[in-house]
Amino acid sequence: MRLRTLVFWSHLGTGVLAGLVVLMMSATGVLLTYERQLTEWAEQQYDVAVPDNAQPLPVDAILANFEKSHPDEQHFEIRFVNRPGAAVIVWAGPEPFLLDPYTGAVIREGEAPIAEFFHFVTRMHRWFALDDTASFDAARAITAYSNLLFLFMILSGVYLWLPRVWRWPILKTKLFFNNKARNAKARDYNWHHVFSFWALVPLFVICVSATIFYFPWANTALYAAFGEAVPLREEHPEHDPQLESGANAISNEQLLVHAKTHADDNGASDWYSIWMEVGETPGEARFYIDRSLGRRPPFAYALILNTQNASVKEVKRHDDYSPGDQAWGILRFLHTGEQFGFVGQTIAGLASLAACLLVYTGIALAWRRLVSPWLRKSRAV
Repeated sequence: MRLRTLVFWSHLGTGVLAGLVVLMMSATGVLLTYERQLTEWAEQQYDVAVPDNAQPLPVDAILANFEKSHPDEQHFEIRFVNRPGAAVIVWAGPEPFLLDPYTGAVIREGEAPIAEFFHFVTRMHRWFALDDTASFDAARAITAYSNLLFLFMILSGVYLWLPRVWRWPILKTKLFFNNKARNAKARDYNWHHVFSFWALVPLFVICVSATIFYFPWANTALYAAFGEAVPLREEHPEHDPQLESGANAISNEQLLVHAKTHADDNGASDWYSIWMEVGETPGEARFYIDRSLGRRPPFAYALILNTQNASVKEVKRHDDYSPGDQAWGILRFLHTGEQFGFVGQTIAGLASLAACLLVYTGIALAWRRLVSPWLRKSRAV
């Protein structure tokens, strides 16, 4: 009984302390559930009509037109979508440009409103959207440690959920909604137990996976579990004009054709998009061939071609990464549910919604236990 009392008050106090932050992260998590699909749907609204007997402009022509307005830019990322009439996205610096694939004309400068909305929600989810402010580090620390507190609430909640007497009439009230709840307190108590049970596993996975985004020690522990050290960030060599002058022995269009051929030969003929990176590393053209909407590791791979002869310099699939890197990638996509596609996203979204209701019912129960008696006494006096 003493242990249960200690766990209960620790659970309640942690909920009161971090509840509102957890509610914010959970609510924004719900909004981000189908970010990939909604963003892609918004991009499809900019598809252009395919002219009769017309072929898309070569990559070199698109870049030549684009470089006229961006003469100082040396690094470009280009995204091609495997759909007739799909606009070409060119990243030059921080802003994307949507181009007509047949004329090279700029259709849209900057991101679509829905993408800007999701970026704001993501920043809100991670650090209250306080970018580049004096409060940024504090905001990020608050969300990071609130996530850890939520993880404690999940684990302590498991202990508190377990019935003292294992009988079906008692267990049933913790597993299913009770339509015969006599009052709001009984309803909230019932809901708190039901949502905590059905959302337990996905919420636990979401919280554990989030630690690798916030804490270096979590990354260290993850890689150490596989006997590895956290990899250093990849650094590309500085641009050398002499190397760059000979980097166009093969046209970018030919390199793209080789990348598509490589995808076809390796069973990725149903690719959804191909990212092409130009100018980052002299002598190399980097591609990312993706069969999914959002770079899910099992459905995408990186390809590096030599710009002198289009030979393959490197192919890197999910299985080619170290066990630590693979685990990191899996956890990253488990956090959003994307590891299991649309079904996984739906489960993650429903779990985030359940977390919102857990915060609501938990605060309501805490209010009745801690505040309401004090208010009654004050009124009596």
